[in-house]
Amino acid sequence: MNNYYEKLASELDRIPNGFPRTKSGVELKLLAKLFSSEDAALASTLTMESKSLEEIAHENGIGEAEAKSKLISMVKRGLIDLKREEGRGFVFHLIPFVVGFYERQNAKIDKEFAELFEQYYHEAFHGTMLAQPSVHRVIPLEKAIPVDIDVMPYEKASTYLDQAQSWGVLDCICRVQKQLIGQGCNHTVKNCLVFSPRPGAFQKSEEIESLTREEALEILAEADREGLVHSVNNAQKEVYYVCNCCTCSCGVLRGMVEYGSENSIARSDFYAVVDPDLCTACEACLDRCAFNAMSMDSGLCEVDKAACYGCGLCINSCETGALSLLQKSPEELAPPPEDEEAWRRVRAAFRKN
Repeated sequence: MNNYYEKLASELDRIPNGFPRTKSGVELKLLAKLFSSEDAALASTLTMESKSLEEIAHENGIGEAEAKSKLISMVKRGLIDLKREEGRGFVFHLIPFVVGFYERQNAKIDKEFAELFEQYYHEAFHGTMLAQPSVHRVIPLEKAIPVDIDVMPYEKASTYLDQAQSWGVLDCICRVQKQLIGQGCNHTVKNCLVFSPRPGAFQKSEEIESLTREEALEILAEADREGLVHSVNNAQKEVYYVCNCCTCSCGVLRGMVEYGSENSIARSDFYAVVDPDLCTACEACLDRCAFNAMSMDSGLCEVDKAACYGCGLCINSCETGALSLLQKSPEELAPPPEDEEAWRRVRAAFRKN
């Protein structure tokens, strides 16, 4: 495989999210599906730290016009990012594989790419789910949260939707990938929510269907009815999407189901509790729980607190009101990092140790 792919893979693995190398080199084949050799040569000189067009052109020994054309092409294909900085003009930087440019390919991936990803997941990528802080965290079903307690804003999906000016929905990349390899599940594919502080952000997008706030809330409600777990990037601020996850397809939750990683996703501030006087042993909650935290003992439901992630999905299944969410004690609470930059600092330190 072209040395530029080797170099690009190494640069991607320096990003705190991780892009682990394999003996088979399957990760290089994945990159070759997305980046031409010329793309890889240019992208391999980028980092998470932004570089100006002048810097990139000089480092690669090409003219600025040629560099700009190639970089903009990669931006349009969702492979790298750009922004405008005062005094520097447009600057460009790498983005992670997951969460990053992989999710941006959901309308483009084919069976070969899906099979390569599956191979890579099992050979090495599932190991990124062991690193801390987790890439994703659970947010609870909002109507399951007790109304008489103070809840941190980052525990409510409505917080992010209310702050946004644009809302959209796109296909779940995890379910698309699993369907392509013949292992698809029956859950809704088009229910990954995205939002932006910029009005009209998704109106010209080919992959993202623009929504109203009310339509976005209805997608969340439908996900609740399907028994899907809400998850977001593991930060208090700069949250711009809500995934509706299942253990059958979700790359994050699969780390838990298939590899036993209890830290593959961060928990909410809650856990489920049972009122034994109201429990009728109907067992509806057992099927509803994605984390196998519910069991029956002597005709009563029991919750394994250590296995509960506080998603709140079991609450809706209980017709007698025997189940409820209890907020953790101050000693048990583990607030997520402040923002993406803080998350990367902690994650990078973890990976070095």
